[in-house]
Amino acid sequence: MLEQGYKTAGGTTVLYIDDDEALGVLLRRNLGRRGFTVLSAFDGPSGLALLASGRIDVVILDHYLPGETGLDILPQIVQQANHPPVVYVTGSGEKSIVVEALKRGAFDCVTKNVSSDFFDQLSVALNRAVQAARHRGEAAGEHPQRHG
Repeated sequence: MLEQGYKTAGGTTVLYIDDDEALGVLLRRNLGRRGFTVLSAFDGPSGLALLASGRIDVVILDHYLPGETGLDILPQIVQQANHPPVVYVTGSGEKSIVVEALKRGAFDCVTKNVSSDFFDQLSVALNRAVQAARHRGEAAGEHPQRHG
């Protein structure tokens, strides 16, 4: 299932892959106010389909997804040429999940909760990831606007 989220003029396009629809609404509103355009996918295959559109600047990938984990999806994202950076989110306190996500190619990891700190940390991680991707793209001679 796909859902188009909050749209803002000229913002960074974020793909949010998570089956938690209530948190997705909060995330779209909060990140929308910060200038992000958020597209939501509620499972891995839907997220990969949206990613194939090439309009994505950065991905937020949740750990727990229907029938799989973000660790299953992450390699499929990072194997793509010029893939957008991935910020991995998990509500689990297990450090092994974070370590594995970073090993598999996540740019950063943020602990998921519904506090304002989560949205602040996520926004910082997204901005850092986009800046790093733009620098990487510029160094490789790519167009700095979109990756995918």
